[in-house]
Amino acid sequence: MSHLTLEQRYKIEAYKNLGRSLSEIGDYIGKDRSVVSRELKRNSDGRNGVYKADLAQKKTTLRHK
Repeated sequence: MSHLTLEQRYKIEAYKNLGRSLSEIGDYIGKDRSVVSRELKRNSDGRNGVYKADLAQKKTTLRHK
């Protein structure tokens, strides 16, 4: 299992907003693109599909309680 730090989530958010590919984001944070893809699918806002690092961290924390 590949855990992401809050810092990595902020980097995913920033690079996604810049329009970077999953591979580019993965290279930047040192994770495979599949990890980035899974993170975006699981933790994006269900209403509008926007990825926010703070929301992603909160959703992850709630899932692991």
